[in-house]
Amino acid sequence: MTIPDWLTLGRVATTFVLLTLLQACAHPPVPLWTAWLALGLFAAAALTDWLDGHLARKWKIESDFGRLFDPLADKLLVVVTFVGLLGVGLLPVWFVSLVVAREFLITGIRLVAGQKGVVLAAEKVGKHKTATQMLTALLGLLLLALDPSHANGRVLLDIAVWVTAAITAGSGLWYLRANYPLLIQQAVRWKKR
Repeated sequence: MTIPDWLTLGRVATTFVLLTLLQACAHPPVPLWTAWLALGLFAAAALTDWLDGHLARKWKIESDFGRLFDPLADKLLVVVTFVGLLGVGLLPVWFVSLVVAREFLITGIRLVAGQKGVVLAAEKVGKHKTATQMLTALLGLLLLALDPSHANGRVLLDIAVWVTAAITAGSGLWYLRANYPLLIQQAVRWKKR
């Protein structure tokens, strides 16, 4: 295992701590430090997403493990954070449902590709999706730490939600289209069983 792979695993471990903090935030009264710690942990985990890829490319130690688990670690981090922000009333159900559905769909495509011996590396469209999702999560966590009822903060978060929803849906459609032949091939194989 390489240092970038360990950073990816660290992001997964951080996600479980973040989950605990967000659960605590859902039960008032919320100690102020809880929301700030959640924000700090998320920011650190998001930074490792950039850092692991940067180091792997710089040191020329990219691995199949990293290509597969880095996007999964991102999905876990984002989904857990969005569910936590839903739990405290900062994100709408439809948005979190869209993100979760898209992530399951793409993970399914990755599993089908994996059965064929193909590792689907993250594409630019997926990286843009991850960046907007992480920015939306950071904004939601910042609002939670500062003041969830702040009107201007809520408007900014709502705009981020709509932009992120569009990019999330668009990237999901892009992955479907790009991997359509692989999916059809697998469907035919399953039908013959």
